[in-house]
Amino acid sequence: MGSKNNSRAKILVRGKVQGVGFRYYILQRAQECRLSGFTQNLPGGDVETIVEGDKMFIEDLYKAIQRGPKGSEVKEALISWEEPKGNFRTFEIKK
Repeated sequence: MGSKNNSRAKILVRGKVQGVGFRYYILQRAQECRLSGFTQNLPGGDVETIVEGDKMFIEDLYKAIQRGPKGSEVKEALISWEEPKGNFRTFEIKK
């Protein structure tokens, strides 16, 4: 079934998602799923994640993001699928 890096998604999370270890939570889940990309805090208080890899694993990550870590409060999690660019080697936290 094609290459492993066959999907790319942008996931935006709104709610109480900064200062609660959300990016580290995403990092751990993404690494478990062997996904590549990055996650970062946005100035408006949201957390944005750009991720590439196996579509099934991206969907698993999205489900985990909807739950969030302890102490977080996810009001909304939006996912949009994009064309994979294959420009990520690892998954990292930006900023």
